[in-house]
Amino acid sequence: MLRYLLFAVLMLHGAIHLAGLFTPVAGRVMAIDRAPGIYWAVCSTLFGLSALLLVLHEKHWSWVALLAALSSQVLIASAWEQARFGTILNVVIVLTVLVLLFVKEAPVMFRD
Repeated sequence: MLRYLLFAVLMLHGAIHLAGLFTPVAGRVMAIDRAPGIYWAVCSTLFGLSALLLVLHEKHWSWVALLAALSSQVLIASAWEQARFGTILNVVIVLTVLVLLFVKEAPVMFRD
């Protein structure tokens, strides 16, 4: 159950990152801002990959999740006014992953 809850959080945060791919442009509803948009899309992909690895019981899912959360925080800092609330999800993800990495008796559903 907890594995799937973390899966959902990772996927949700990755989906939210796709919003960074688009930026409002005067005269048009939305347009793709290429350089920053690519970084947001890559970060979204990292969250999706970590979620997939988690569900497939791959042992390196946690490192991908940490990389995704840290990359996400860098992007959030660059767009703080619009994206600051993503920090809450990043903190939850990082703390969860660190607990699962360093607690000797991780819950059964997280053991590899």
